[in-house]
Amino acid sequence: MTEATLPKLNFGVNALFVAAGLMALAVPSSPGQAGAATAQVSPLPSDAPYVATMTFDVASVRENKNVDASAGYTMSGQFVQHTTTYRATNWPIENLISFAYGVAPYQLVGLPDWPWPTGFVIEAKGDSDADAKMAALTKDQRWAEQQHMLQALLEERFKLKAHRETREGDIYNLVVGKGGPKLGAAGSMPPSADELKMFGDHPVPSLHQKCDGQVCDFIGHGCEIGRLVSMLMGMFGRPVIDKTGLTGKYDFVLKYKRRWDRDRDADDLDPTPPMDRALQEELGLKVEAAKGPVKVVVIDHVEKPSEN
Repeated sequence: MTEATLPKLNFGVNALFVAAGLMALAVPSSPGQAGAATAQVSPLPSDAPYVATMTFDVASVRENKNVDASAGYTMSGQFVQHTTTYRATNWPIENLISFAYGVAPYQLVGLPDWPWPTGFVIEAKGDSDADAKMAALTKDQRWAEQQHMLQALLEERFKLKAHRETREGDIYNLVVGKGGPKLGAAGSMPPSADELKMFGDHPVPSLHQKCDGQVCDFIGHGCEIGRLVSMLMGMFGRPVIDKTGLTGKYDFVLKYKRRWDRDRDADDLDPTPPMDRALQEELGLKVEAAKGPVKVVVIDHVEKPSEN
């Protein structure tokens, strides 16, 4: 998930099958023409928030009614990089809405009670001009456009109606444990040879995950606490608020197996701690249950799409 806070996008997009493009205002092109205009339109300031406008040109959407859960099946959903092409295979409605509104599944309220597994196969894309525009955007602008396109698709084909709210709910506060933090200073743990090989010509990221069987490591190199918090929100399935007061960048390895002791089998003798204990034992941090504001997307109406 991205860590940038994205603007609230417009729900009222209906022109799904119109070729994507930029809307232009008609303004005078010369001083002589300017006198005939009744109003001048001031240009937007350079720091104005980006407004997403793009929609899919064509879209095929259908429910896969032949999924055999007992035999195993593939699930996927993603945009082709730097294009307006979106493909999904057996993708459930909660994943579609989560991506479209930039929230985690635990932030969705009112999901339909459709039998599991209910998945959808989608092939949607814009035209060549839309692809060219998408390729020229910044990362955050592309993300905003992709969300806008999927919101429009959901509204058009799934008849989705939704709104955002902030509710009081269950959260975790991330705090420093009694013994103090056990984080290394940035630069104290250089990337390993395996990490340098893994990322090749690209810089080793400030936080990445490596898994071997059921045991996983989160490895930080010059990692800010905010990035760790973002990861923990995905792990624990609820908002995590940084109450540590730590403002630096840190090196660390967080080795864990599952999230909680209760997630482990009774006969599992692996000494690797679950995530909650690993935070305390390895990083000197802990999560404390609390109540606080939770941003949610409330689903007012959604239905399965008609076959196309």
